[in-house]
Formats: sequence, structure tokens, C-alpha cells
Amino acid sequence: MGNTLSSQSLVKSATPALCLTLAFSLLPLLWGRTRELRGWKADHEDHRSLTDSRSERLQDKEDEPGNRQVKHDLEDLASNVHVRPPLLGLGEVLRKIRGQPVDSEAETLSTESARLPGKQRIHVKTFGCPHNQSDGEYLAGQLKDYGYTLVETLEESDAIVINSCTVKHPSETRALNLVSNAQQAGKGVILAGCVPSSNKKLAQTLTGVSMLDVTQLDRIVEVVEETVKGNTVQLLDKRGDLPSLSLPKVRKHRYAEIITINAGCLGNCTYCKTKMSRGKVVSYSIDAIIARALEAASEGVCQIELASEDMGAYGLDIGTNIAELLLRLSDALPPHVMLRTGMTNPPFIMQHVDQIIEVLNRPNVHAFMHIPVQSGSDQVLRAMRREYTVDDFSYLADRLKAGVPDLFLLTDIICGFPTESEEDWRATMELCRKYQFQGIHISQFYARPGTAAARLKPLKSHVGKDRYRELAELVTSTNRNEGLLGREERVWFADTEEERSKSGHGQTVGRTKTFAKVLVPRDDTLLGRSAQVRITSTCRLHVEGQVLGDVR
Repeated sequence: MGNTLSSQSLVKSATPALCLTLAFSLLPLLWGRTRELRGWKADHEDHRSLTDSRSERLQDKEDEPGNRQVKHDLEDLASNVHVRPPLLGLGEVLRKIRGQPVDSEAETLSTESARLPGKQRIHVKTFGCPHNQSDGEYLAGQLKDYGYTLVETLEESDAIVINSCTVKHPSETRALNLVSNAQQAGKGVILAGCVPSSNKKLAQTLTGVSMLDVTQLDRIVEVVEETVKGNTVQLLDKRGDLPSLSLPKVRKHRYAEIITINAGCLGNCTYCKTKMSRGKVVSYSIDAIIARALEAASEGVCQIELASEDMGAYGLDIGTNIAELLLRLSDALPPHVMLRTGMTNPPFIMQHVDQIIEVLNRPNVHAFMHIPVQSGSDQVLRAMRREYTVDDFSYLADRLKAGVPDLFLLTDIICGFPTESEEDWRATMELCRKYQFQGIHISQFYARPGTAAARLKPLKSHVGKDRYRELAELVTSTNRNEGLLGREERVWFADTEEERSKSGHGQTVGRTKTFAKVLVPRDDTLLGRSAQVRITSTCRLHVEGQVLGDVR
């Protein structure tokens, strides 16, 4: 205490000269401290430079193939100018593989412009069923709506969206071959559809390929944005809901609309991978389906096709049924729009057969049903786990054919299933002769990985081929349209064909009430409308005719 007081007294009594002396005496100390600070700062800069250098080397190593790091958020990769919410989540985006260091000062303005979202050219290629076709139209519609340019070929594109199908081995192989070709051409690749949706292991084997589950198609723009920047996006988790039917769409055929009414199925077929990709049945509401149909009609559509893995199972998850949908939808459609039913397996549709007959006889509904039987043998159907018998199918087909004159009945047959004996195959051939189906989708059996049938001992390879050939010969031996010659039919026109035109100007394509394909000399004013046509010639696949008038 005393020392403190003495110091205070000393300071108070100090003369200005003394103060100046003290100040000069402190200068060396202050200068030394400043030099220490400068030295620490220089050392810190050197350390930070070394740390940054190590980080860059580490990042380069992490970005090498096999060492790519999963980014936690799309925000880490997105442009500072625009980020599309919601953000892609953990594990869904992989950083691009780095090549040689890029001199940022050397990048041109044109290169920067080319990387702006929505500026690239995208090719969308779809394989498979009507449901997949509709999904492909939604994928294209969203990309076009966002500003991307859609192109017709891989060669023209900066990136390709491959909307794949896994029902048959050949279609899956074509999709994966296209992935390889696109990568070799240096294109960005997005694999969507049922192939990645049914096999998540592909994400580990197809390096540098972005992937999109069928339930995530409304996020295609986000995936393409990152892919064209060189990143890999994997959205393979399944959502419990369905993408909106009101998404932007680019129809393959301007005057024909495909509306998905439900996704997934309730069956457990031993040969099929559809359930692996699409899951159990999830249905759109009747109101949503009607709203989409009316929107399409307002855009000039004259034909609406319903798409489904099993139309008969529609509504079982939401407390309604297919009969109620068809009755309400056909009531709501404008008079010039025709409705076509989708594929249905026998079990769930049988309880609605009377109402289905009523719907098919309505003037704005095509007399068309697609009911796969797959085999004419109960033994094979049990091995396939199809959940119906040949008698069940026959009951349904007989009722429909009796109640709907000139019904266009389409079915599917699998040739060479592993348990199929020669006797089983004879029963299948007899069934096909009995019903003289207007069309048969014939498939040779292919073991699909992950299915129960893949574990069965296969037949010798030539057996399936021989049976395929035998059934194909039966189908091509019959002119299903022979009875239409000379008749006058109302035809709804929705497309144009160039291939079969003798004049070289193309032909306008339409369908009768009973779904017969009709070709007339090209007249684009008929598109989206209907007219009376006299049938002048017939063959197995189509008829040709002369427009009489009464265009509506």
C-alpha cells in the first residue's frame, strides 16, 4: 500500500522533463513488442498458407475416383446466384471429380454463361410402359419450363436423362448401354426410372452417373443443375406420396394424353421387378385425375389413356375403386375426347365387371381392355404367383366379350417360364387360339435379378425361343381387322406417320371406337378432331380409309 502511494506521489510530482524521459525509455520496449507482433503475424500467414496448401492437396486426393466426399448439402455446390429449395440432403450429392487446376482468370465469359442453370441442351430418352412414358413427359416438361433446351439426339446434347425400364432384360440392357455411350461421349448422365429405383447398388458401380427414384421425378431440375456442373446426385430414397399431376409436361403426341392413376401393385409375381421399383399401390384422387384430364382437353387433346401397373387395384388405398373413377371421369370429359383404359390384372377387376362393361359401352370410351394372362396353365400361374386361375381369366374375358361388341382385348404371354412343361405350353397356345386376342405382348422369359423366379432352374435356351416363335406365327397369321372392310366408322385423329405413306407426304392416324388403327391421307386439320371414315383396305395391324366428312 505504501509503495503504491509513493508511486502516485512520484507521478504527481514529476516534471514534464521527467515525463519525456520516461516516454523515451519506453520506446525500445514498445518497438520490441511491435516486432514480436509482426513476427507472429508473418509466422501465422506462413502457417495458414501451409495449412491451405495441405487442405488443397487433401481435397484433390478426396476428389479422386474412389475418394469422393459426400457433401452434406446442395448449398455447398449450388450457384451463389440461384439455389432451388428444398435443398438436397445428406449423402445425395457427390463433389465433381477434379482434373487439372483451372486458372480462374483464364475462364471466359462464354464459359461462365454456359454454366448458368437452364442454359444447356438436354436429351430425354424414355423406355418402357405408358406409365414410364408419362413420367418421361413430366421430366421433359419440367426441364423445358425451367429454361433448358430439349434436343432429339444424344449428339446434340450437353446432358442426357435416361428414363429406364426394368420389366424386361433387353430394355434394361439398352438403357445401361446408353449410359455407357453417353459417358464415353462426355455427356452428363442422369439415370431415372425403374432401373435405379429397383437396384440401389447401381449407385456404387456406375461412377459419375446421377440417379433419380421414380417417386422423385419432380426434382429433376435440381439433379440436372448439379449434373451439368460436373457433380453426381443420387436421390434414391422412396417417398410415400406421388408427384403432382399438375407438373409441366411435354407430350410425345400433342393430341394424346397419358394420365397415371396409380403407381405400384399389390401382387407378388415371382418374375417381376416392378414392385421393387414402384412399391405398393398409391392412388391419385379422382378429383386430381379429372382435373388433369380437363386441363389436357382444354389444350386440344382428343385421346386420354390411363396408365397403371394394375388399374384394377386403383383406389384400394384411398377408399374408392376403378369403377367409380371410370364412371365419373367419362361423365366429366368433353364429347370430343375419347378415354382408353389401362392395363389391369384379373383379380381386382373381376368384382367390377358389370360396371366396366357399362363404361366400355359409353360413346366416349374405347372398347379396349388390356388384361395379361401370362400363361394358359394353372401350374405355371401358381409358380408365377399370379393369384388367379385360367378359369378366372376365362370368366372375365367371356363376360367382357359378351357384354362389349367388337371388344379389343389385349393380353401378355411369357414363353419358357422355368416350370413350364410342353403340356403347359400347349394349354397356353390353346387359350390364345380360343380368344383370338386382337393383340398379344409376347415375352421370352428372362430371369430378373432379385426375383424368386431367378432362383429356379431355367429351361434350355432354345425352348423359350421356339415357343416365342410359335406364338408369334399364330399372331401374325390372323388379320384381326378383316371385318372392318367397307364399313363406315367414326375415327378420332391424334397423330401423323411418315413411314407407311406411299405418297411421301405422310398419313394422319386415328382410332375407331373399338381401337382399330386407321390411316388416311395426311390432313393436319383433322388432328385433335374426329370424322366419319370409310374403310377401304385392311391388314393385321391397321386399316386404311377415306374421310367422308362430318368432322367434329
